[in-house]
Amino acid sequence: MPTSFSLDQLTDSNDNFRYRPDPMINNIEVTSNRKKAYKPLPAPPTRRQLTGWTVEQVGPQMWRVFRNSTTQGKQAVIDYNTPEGAQRFADGCNGEHKNPTRMSAASLRNKNKEHLTEDDKIALAALKDGEGI
Repeated sequence: MPTSFSLDQLTDSNDNFRYRPDPMINNIEVTSNRKKAYKPLPAPPTRRQLTGWTVEQVGPQMWRVFRNSTTQGKQAVIDYNTPEGAQRFADGCNGEHKNPTRMSAASLRNKNKEHLTEDDKIALAALKDGEGI
């Protein structure tokens, strides 16, 4: 868009050409995002708050995997362009949630003794004997 100036902006009292800025330019308020206070995101839901992962079609060729929790509701996790891929991801998340993979040796040692399952106790005893998991 070309800039346009009025004749009285371009000339002074002696008809010499000189640019005078528009006096209304000072009435423009400049806003900045820096004034906004920082608000941290809420913590992700805990294992007990999670209720599962579901797949929904959100476009003609787009399927979205949602994480459901009791505290934060339905949250989008990842998009797929095939229903099979989205369902595989959701099934994997649900399977891992129901039956988590074995913990690492360090986290197994740090876990409270009253929360250990029988399998965890056997694995911890094997670690103390110098064997691997």
